[in-house]
Amino acid sequence: MDQKPSRLAQAATWYLQQVDAIPDDGWGKPTLCEGWTATHLVAHVATGDQLFLGMLLDAFGKDRAGLDLPTDFADRRQRFEAMSTWEPAKLKETARKASEETVAAIGDAARDAPQTIVNVPFGQVPVPVVRGLRLNEYIIHGHDLTPAVGRSIPIPDWFIDRALGDSISLMSRLHLRSPNKGKSASFHIHRTDGEGEWILRAEGGEAVAEATHGKADVAMRGPGEGLYWVLMGRGQPQEHGIEVHGDPALAASFKEWFPGP
Repeated sequence: MDQKPSRLAQAATWYLQQVDAIPDDGWGKPTLCEGWTATHLVAHVATGDQLFLGMLLDAFGKDRAGLDLPTDFADRRQRFEAMSTWEPAKLKETARKASEETVAAIGDAARDAPQTIVNVPFGQVPVPVVRGLRLNEYIIHGHDLTPAVGRSIPIPDWFIDRALGDSISLMSRLHLRSPNKGKSASFHIHRTDGEGEWILRAEGGEAVAEATHGKADVAMRGPGEGLYWVLMGRGQPQEHGIEVHGDPALAASFKEWFPGP
């Protein structure tokens, strides 16, 4: 019996379906990433895959000889700029190859030595974190391609159950880049179509998430997918069916408190 693809592989397949769905006249159209066309976004993900593959090889002491991979983040940036000028056919082929190689390498690493520490752009993390980073990258940026594709392709049905809690945990790291760092605010996040309720507090230059019910300056209630896109900065609450209670100005500035990813 064939083994079921990993969730990372499923996310990559879904992302590549989005890439394949970009029409000929869609590559120059804008995406949900401000200032980026579909070409820019696909080049970003492809060079990201290449960068992470190189970092994995380095972590395991494997030889890069003969492999055309970025040596560091600056090299990745140069490759992104060059790749952003490519014709769609070449870019799609490169994106698919980079994804397949990276997904395979992460799968092997997660099976054989998950405790291995890998250098990534923001620090050192074990292999399961690398896997999660690439998985979320595929889903987020596949969604970002929607305006260029011209239609929405549903995300994998298992994704939100896995990703919503992870995204709330991510807010503590995103707050470190906030212009509001050092100020205080609290946010109640309540999923209405499944399990999940959190209080996210920013205070004293740090942000902490707790899985609990409680009062906060702002409460956001709604379906898990809508909450996820708001947390990821892909639209305002009202665009995703999210009810807002409390301070409306604070709710509207949520991503100023947690910029990115």
